[in-house]
Amino acid sequence: MDPLAHTLFGAAMAETGLKKYSRYATATLLIGANLPDIDAVAMLWGEDISLYIRRGWSHGVLAMVVLPVVLVGGIWLWHRWRNRRRPDAPPVHWLWLVAISFIAVWSHPLLDWLNTYGIRLLMPFDDTWFYGDTLFIIDPWVWLLAAAGVVLARSASRPLWVAWVVLGGLTSGLILTSDLVSGGVKSLWLIGLAVIVTLRWRQPSPVLSQRVAQVSFAALVMYICMAYGLARVAEHAWASEGGAATQVQANPIPGIPRAHRLVVVHEDHYQIVSADGDVQQIPREPPNAIVQQAMADPGIRGFIYWSRFLYWDVDESTDHWLVTFRDLRYSMPGEAPAGIGYAEVRVPKQRGEAAH
Repeated sequence: MDPLAHTLFGAAMAETGLKKYSRYATATLLIGANLPDIDAVAMLWGEDISLYIRRGWSHGVLAMVVLPVVLVGGIWLWHRWRNRRRPDAPPVHWLWLVAISFIAVWSHPLLDWLNTYGIRLLMPFDDTWFYGDTLFIIDPWVWLLAAAGVVLARSASRPLWVAWVVLGGLTSGLILTSDLVSGGVKSLWLIGLAVIVTLRWRQPSPVLSQRVAQVSFAALVMYICMAYGLARVAEHAWASEGGAATQVQANPIPGIPRAHRLVVVHEDHYQIVSADGDVQQIPREPPNAIVQQAMADPGIRGFIYWSRFLYWDVDESTDHWLVTFRDLRYSMPGEAPAGIGYAEVRVPKQRGEAAH
């Protein structure tokens, strides 16, 4: 999921009551919920290297043991340094903080697994990709439900209130201007924002703020479970109808858990089923020599490694072939090239070489 979703999820867990169990609990939850994304440093070396490295070591089983311990160690060092200045500071309940650190760090791969991008949960022992195919990478209801209790509890001061207003404006701008989001979802988003603003305007007590956080977090968990179930139902229903399909994968539509864009895999073709039921058939065939040469290009090593439903076009020019790769999870033939689901490779021709 996106960094905001991870951060709000950690903050929401704090406001449900976990922050009361130890000093630094909130900070631990916020940092831990984002800590596996330390592999984002790979983006400095380019998008393809990022695809090759990300959601691997720092999201795998070994990291799920090491990172929580490292986090608590960092908190301990901070505590020792800070206590030199504040000898009367409240105590830290270290066993609780260790448990909270594990909860925070483990929440990250759980949320990442829910989308279609994939995650290598068994790294570094096995590089198999796992997919939850449940939520779009950016889900408005994850943001809204996770934020509800946090806004009420953490907006007492003017700077915090201003910060929430800015964040609400930025997220609303993204949702309301996106072509991927339906008009109904946009309307419900505005209604949800209005409910949160109304609750905050009434200046709820800490007890009520915690209760709102608990109810909204429970609603978030139920929403995720419902979305997961609906995705599996959609896949099973089409697999039952198709018969010859070897795999069916559900791509969630932002904010509409019952709607999916399905990728149906057959031996010799793909079927792309839109949320409206329209079916597009795309050929599926083994790569020829030109495509194999393009796939071996080191500039798209990460893309090929990460791709799930690969499709390609080959266009011939005077001195080269242009091989266009698409991952059908994110990019369709004929669409404008954009995003992570698209890559191009130019394969130079040898002198006198003709098209295959």
